[in-house]
Amino acid sequence: MKTFLVPISSLREKKATLIYAIDFAKEVDAEMIYGIQLNEIKEEDHLEEIIAHAKKQDIDINFRFFEGETIEYIREFCEDYNVDLVVASANTPKTRDNEYLDNLSGSIVKRTDMPVLLIPENYEYKSIDTILTAVKSGIVHKSNALVPLTETLLETKAQMTLLQVKTPSYLPEDLMFDKDLAILTSKYYSSENATLFQGVLEYIHVVNPDLICVFRRKRGFFEKLWSDVTLDHTVKKADFESRVPLLVLKGEQ
Repeated sequence: MKTFLVPISSLREKKATLIYAIDFAKEVDAEMIYGIQLNEIKEEDHLEEIIAHAKKQDIDINFRFFEGETIEYIREFCEDYNVDLVVASANTPKTRDNEYLDNLSGSIVKRTDMPVLLIPENYEYKSIDTILTAVKSGIVHKSNALVPLTETLLETKAQMTLLQVKTPSYLPEDLMFDKDLAILTSKYYSSENATLFQGVLEYIHVVNPDLICVFRRKRGFFEKLWSDVTLDHTVKKADFESRVPLLVLKGEQ
């Protein structure tokens, strides 16, 4: 991973997400961060502080300002500039807001096929030692879907715990594991739960991960994002929330 994109609605409000992206980029040996601002950058937006932090970490950072259809612009930008990872904001469980993902972050997960790293509000970067990857099936349908996870494990020297959650729709063939996923696994757990989210809740205190990893799915974690009866692209905390960064890999399970 060499190039990150950080789309934000407010540089002042989402400064912590950009700072995290810079620190994470340094950790995984990335080179460039593009920050997309949805409105005009103002003096009080801490721009100089962010640029100084990027320079200190030896990370190039470039800001863009635009108006128009947000997600279409992000899709085209990712293709034109060979973006490897989108870093977006999530709300922490501690805030009063009942949304885990706002409309911008939810739309990125739903309407792009990019891997997305979701950072809780005001979350500061800390070393990644343990990653919890939750799956229903061990089959990986896209050949390059594991690249962000593989490179994160390699660069941070973290250990990965794989949790397979057998939901009511579980099939025997789901026990077949992709060889690349198996190679990455240091520890394995299996559980039976109604949803993947419930399985993660059951094991999160057992594993104590610094990062949670899931696949982009139309069922389970973000099921309501794909509802055809609403244009709401938010994710409510009642349906999912995480106190640590969440890496959503592209491709579906």
